Amino acid sequence: MTLNPKSRTSSETMKWKAMLVFIVLLFCQNLLSQSITWQRTYKQYDYNLGKSACQTSDGNFVIVGQATGNKVFAMKINPLGDTLWSIIQNSMSNSLALSVIPTNNGGVLLTGGWTSAFVTKLSSSGQVEWTKTYVTGRINCNEIKKTNDGGYVFCGGFVYDLEKAYICKIDSSGNLIWERIYSSLFYKEFESIELAHDGGYIMTGAVQESEVTPGKILIFKVSETGDSVWENRFTISTSPAGLRIRKLNQGYLVGGLSSDSAGRTQIFTCKINLIGDTSKVVKYPTNGRNEMLGDMKVLNENRYVLCYLRDSVTINYSAVGMIVDSSGNILIKKNFANSTYFLWGNLNTVTTIANGDLLFTGTAKITQPYGGEWVYAVRTDSLLNTPVIGINYGNEILPKDFGLLQNYPNPFNPNTTITFSLAKSGVVKIKIFDITGKEIEVKTSKYYNAGNHKFDFTANNLSSGIYFYQLIVDDKIKDTKKMCLLK
Repeated sequence: MTLNPKSRTSSETMKWKAMLVFIVLLFCQNLLSQSITWQRTYKQYDYNLGKSACQTSDGNFVIVGQATGNKVFAMKINPLGDTLWSIIQNSMSNSLALSVIPTNNGGVLLTGGWTSAFVTKLSSSGQVEWTKTYVTGRINCNEIKKTNDGGYVFCGGFVYDLEKAYICKIDSSGNLIWERIYSSLFYKEFESIELAHDGGYIMTGAVQESEVTPGKILIFKVSETGDSVWENRFTISTSPAGLRIRKLNQGYLVGGLSSDSAGRTQIFTCKINLIGDTSKVVKYPTNGRNEMLGDMKVLNENRYVLCYLRDSVTINYSAVGMIVDSSGNILIKKNFANSTYFLWGNLNTVTTIANGDLLFTGTAKITQPYGGEWVYAVRTDSLLNTPVIGINYGNEILPKDFGLLQNYPNPFNPNTTITFSLAKSGVVKIKIFDITGKEIEVKTSKYYNAGNHKFDFTANNLSSGIYFYQLIVDDKIKDTKKMCLLK
């Protein structure tokens, strides 16, 4: 093939163009796998608590919980953590959302605690499409999952009738298919549910037959029609409880609470087979404090991610993320919400993202003069790295460092948003370069206050390819990132 462009044939020119397109697509694929990391708190109301989260089919995230007036709360954020909308279900007094899953149109289904079992469907824009109620009585519906036939199944337990555990199946429109109550003599609750390998559903929770007999971890299997198939009870310490059950290739992983020799609350994981027999029980060391599991996800057969609350000798207990292997070795552990801006923080759920990132969500109590209990979200890379946060008051982060976030969307055509953060005020320039290093334009050159800023970049006059954008503060280069224009 001739290297001189002037002497190329039309066939060679087409080959060169095809090669260029291939290179651009290769770069774009690499860009799609880049991590987007941040920490934020969200003060939508006087107080709002984050209890569960999921990624929606449009690539955003919905966080649910409880807000002012003890009512169901939901909010949607984009991959950069910016708020798209938030709602309170004012018609549901003394309620809270405990679990949320995506639908196929950018919306979600959520369930939780109320005066009856309920499921609410929200559209992609946060509109309530329907709320359906089922068995009456104060009940917490702890987790909901989508079934293979397009319906949904969820489980929980009654708040006052402690001896009753509950499971319910509905169709895609929320219509009841079946519901079942399974009782003990004293206490029984289903905390988490998973689709079983061999059909039906499998749950974990806790059971106790009397006030004086010790409680046990509960594994409970039902058929596709909700009928009991088998039940297994086991103990690994005083008053243990199964809180999460997740699928493995050959069986399941159960995570929950136990206690150490000093009576401190301790996190455990164990494997169970298809009939509920246990193996490989791991208790994670508390190092002298109580630790309470929030959530657990399987990254692969030999790698799990957990999030939990760790208490303290003071009020400043902390939110912790941890990656462990199947042998119980702690590979990575990070303490979030540990700056002076937080009185405390906890993490209730972790969401895995296709590029390997993780989104942890929960609640943080902020120090004065800001005050309040707010939704707290941390997006990390696969190694739990994330930027240091100062505080986010009314959705305005006061960062502790300079930062340049990955543009979004990326690849883009022709518009994208570039976000940067300033630890202190200064003159900011954002320069755009092509793949050869040639400066294309300077998007901004002015004085900015400390905080987070963003602007829209439009590339109408640029051709497809790889470009770079650079943050310069007071004539000092702070960061440079790569973006892909694909027309």
